[in-house]
Amino acid sequence: MSDAIPSNLRAISAQLTQARMQAHALSEPPAGLPDTLTDAYLVQDHSIAAWEDEIAGWKVGGVPPSYLDRFDDRRLVGPIFRRSVRHAVAGEPTGMPVFAGGFAAIEPEFIFQLGESEAETRMFIGVEIASSPVHALNDYGPTAIICDFGNNNGMLLGPEVADWRSRGADLRVVAEIDGEIIGDKTLDNFPADALASLAFLREVSKRRGYDLPAGTYVSSGAITGVHEAEIGARSRLTFGDLGAVELELVPATAQ
Repeated sequence: MSDAIPSNLRAISAQLTQARMQAHALSEPPAGLPDTLTDAYLVQDHSIAAWEDEIAGWKVGGVPPSYLDRFDDRRLVGPIFRRSVRHAVAGEPTGMPVFAGGFAAIEPEFIFQLGESEAETRMFIGVEIASSPVHALNDYGPTAIICDFGNNNGMLLGPEVADWRSRGADLRVVAEIDGEIIGDKTLDNFPADALASLAFLREVSKRRGYDLPAGTYVSSGAITGVHEAEIGARSRLTFGDLGAVELELVPATAQ
């Protein structure tokens, strides 16, 4: 599939994957970014095939509002690789790698783990680490984000939400970085937004030819926002009575 894409898209893939493998920052994305989401996903497909790790799951993010008049999809996706998944330990910050000189952000999210059936799908609280070698990747729009693995560089899995299907109470999610509250949102429609993200992933995965086997993780979208931070930043993400996760951003190293 990926070998059939045009040479200019293969070149974009090569530049981005090489930068990630070398943990080398880029001042801007490669020239000639695709104009369509379809071509951007072709770049992502080619990069996935070149990456020496297996897909553990997918992140779902939003298309920036300023681009919604240009594209039909309101969301976008990117792979989460096995080696980038971490499991939170209560009371201890987990080191999460980001690219020095690139883009780095912390996003509290609900994370699904798909089951053999819908009834067996589990939910966890957690964090997506958005990071790219490109310093201001999001400023270049959704095709740039899709081309670079959806701007994902890891996922931190926290405690399981045992009763997620039957919860009716409001849920307050608070994001702190270095002791300062930088995001605070009370959800009154839990878990509607997360389920909408999961439905979108199923649709776009079918379109692209990817299976979603049992065990696949789905990071369902930023709850309080995309909170940019620097290496060394410590963060605590609190999900009301569901628990909390803690992390510290550390520099990514060459692979």
